[in-house]
Amino acid sequence: MDLPITGNGATDGKDMQNAIEMGVKKINDSGGVIGKKLRIEVTDDGCDPQMATTAANSAKLPAQGYDTLFLINGLTPDQARTAADYMAAYQAKKVVLIHDNSAYAKASVEKFGGAVIAYEAINHGIDPYFV
Repeated sequence: MDLPITGNGATDGKDMQNAIEMGVKKINDSGGVIGKKLRIEVTDDGCDPQMATTAANSAKLPAQGYDTLFLINGLTPDQARTAADYMAAYQAKKVVLIHDNSAYAKASVEKFGGAVIAYEAINHGIDPYFV
């Protein structure tokens, strides 16, 4: 899992990690999944755009060809492709991307013929609904 273990989001990241570890322990103590124990792999994005890019684009686990691998979130390229496919299905021609200062692909939108008319960042920890 990719979590902010260091940096501005470390408290939230550690809480997420603790919750996931508790869930995995409960599953493993009950015999695992199909008789196999779960194992957690953590990458630290540090709540930093450059670290997040490296952590999110690390496709080492899926590339190893495991028969059973469960990702909490899809890999960044998969998320971008899914979002672009959704926009293409609804014939979105103009798209505004709001991001958290982490690297995210505009190319997927442009690939289906859409135009990114705004690419705006929000600050981490600020709820955009209450700004």
